[in-house]
Amino acid sequence: MDFRTAFLILLAVFLAVLVFEALRTYRTTSGEEDYFVAGRRVGAWAGGASIAATQMSAGTFVGTVGIHYLTGASFMWGWAGIWVAFLVAAFVIAPRLRRYSRERNALTFPDFIADRFGGKVPRSVIAVLLVLSYLVFMSAQYQAGGVILEAAFGIPFFWGAVILMVLVVAYTVIGGMTAVVRTDFLQQIAMALGVVIGLPLLVSHAGGMSSLAESLPAIAPEFIGWGFGWSEISAFWLGFGFAALCAPYLLVRFYSMPDDQTCRRASGVALFFVLLTGICVGISGMVMRVLYPNLSIPDAASTILASEVLPPFVGALLLTAVIMAVLSTVDSVLLVAGPAISYDIYARLIRPGITQRARLRLNRWVTLVIGMVPVLLTLQELDIVQFVVLSYAALLGSTVTAPVLLGLYWRRATRVGAVCSMVSGFGVCLLWYAIDGPLFEPVVPGVLAGFGGMIIGSLLTKPMPPEELTVFFDPPAPTPTSKTTVPTG
Repeated sequence: MDFRTAFLILLAVFLAVLVFEALRTYRTTSGEEDYFVAGRRVGAWAGGASIAATQMSAGTFVGTVGIHYLTGASFMWGWAGIWVAFLVAAFVIAPRLRRYSRERNALTFPDFIADRFGGKVPRSVIAVLLVLSYLVFMSAQYQAGGVILEAAFGIPFFWGAVILMVLVVAYTVIGGMTAVVRTDFLQQIAMALGVVIGLPLLVSHAGGMSSLAESLPAIAPEFIGWGFGWSEISAFWLGFGFAALCAPYLLVRFYSMPDDQTCRRASGVALFFVLLTGICVGISGMVMRVLYPNLSIPDAASTILASEVLPPFVGALLLTAVIMAVLSTVDSVLLVAGPAISYDIYARLIRPGITQRARLRLNRWVTLVIGMVPVLLTLQELDIVQFVVLSYAALLGSTVTAPVLLGLYWRRATRVGAVCSMVSGFGVCLLWYAIDGPLFEPVVPGVLAGFGGMIIGSLLTKPMPPEELTVFFDPPAPTPTSKTTVPTG
């Protein structure tokens, strides 16, 4: 069996399973709580695998391999930021956020912003900024998928992106969070198998570890050591770290879990998968530099690895994992971006009397539209995929880090402070990109502006009424521990 046939068969099998799960879940989705947060019954393995699968996007399997191919080992600092972020999120953010979501029946990330800071303005500001950030992010995912389908089957780049868009939007719109979590679990298994099986074969193809120990340093002394300056290191660590720490898709996963212990275990599962994958893709990119030292497009390294280096079935499995990474990331993003418009802006602010059934129907249509728009951005053929993902991470981290952390741990944070934080963080980060600001990568001034805006805006305005903060700061009443979890399929 040749590579193309194996890839087509594996891809068809996985896609058939995704569609089946979506249709199966559709019949059991009875309301918004089922659709948005899977009835708050997601277990640790399913939830953790879903978090990891969402975090590991096309940027991981295409862009990260490309950056390690280009620069060597130093980009591992970006992974370190994510690893630390998952641990902090599990113990610092998850307990208070999950308790709040239960008591207030929160369904979306803007629900938290609105309930914590009050008023319509914070909800609308964060909803709009999230959608803007995610449109750029999704375009990078579609771009990576389009490149892969073009290389594998000769499908024009744009139409490959369209095919992926149709698939991911279809099963997300139909099945909601439960379908996304179940399919993410399967997609994460495919990703793990692809890198774990593929890496030893790649190393063997390159002559083994002893040969690599000689050939890798010969590329450049810094290739296996310190290849970036402090500015770039801070961008990787802080950009990915802050984006992972307070990412709305992560926080909504905490909404969907039954108790604090499940949140912590899920974060541990996610950390395991991300750690495993990060090491494997990093080494893979560096080994590909030894085998193919003159690639004009670093992002092509993963496709060449799958189609020319590995045995056909293993290569097909690895490339299927890349497609799964695209789908598992976009589906989770759609479950944040779609409700941000349909639920948080339209249903909560413009037409609050709309029925739940109508809200669900509207959300499906809005999610469809938001899923389609980024395909048009792929026509611009953006920069190296992982640099686009890093830009998104910087924007997201600059926008949400201060409102989440200070909102949960600083009583004095106010509505004006939150709006100032979100606007200044997003704006300064975007401006720093636009002017190619000196000294620091954009995430550093962006996050600092977010914290500065929150502190200054809050201290200049009246404190929030104490009764509005009870759910966030007062100790919870004792409740029986729920042990019901969602089966992973």
